[in-house]
Amino acid sequence: MKSQIHREGLMFNWITKDHTIVVGFKRVLRGICSECGKRIPSGNTICDECFKKDKRISNK
Repeated sequence: MKSQIHREGLMFNWITKDHTIVVGFKRVLRGICSECGKRIPSGNTICDECFKKDKRISNK
């Protein structure tokens, strides 16, 4: 059985003929809400709770 091991930071990939096993920790990028300072996923500028408070509903 021939296998390969690749390492990227704290992620280890074991690759064999039929299987790939991935073990480790991957850094998740997070941002901060511009209104309350809560940690939110990267790419967003405002959290869901602040959005619900500030959302204006059209009466059309």
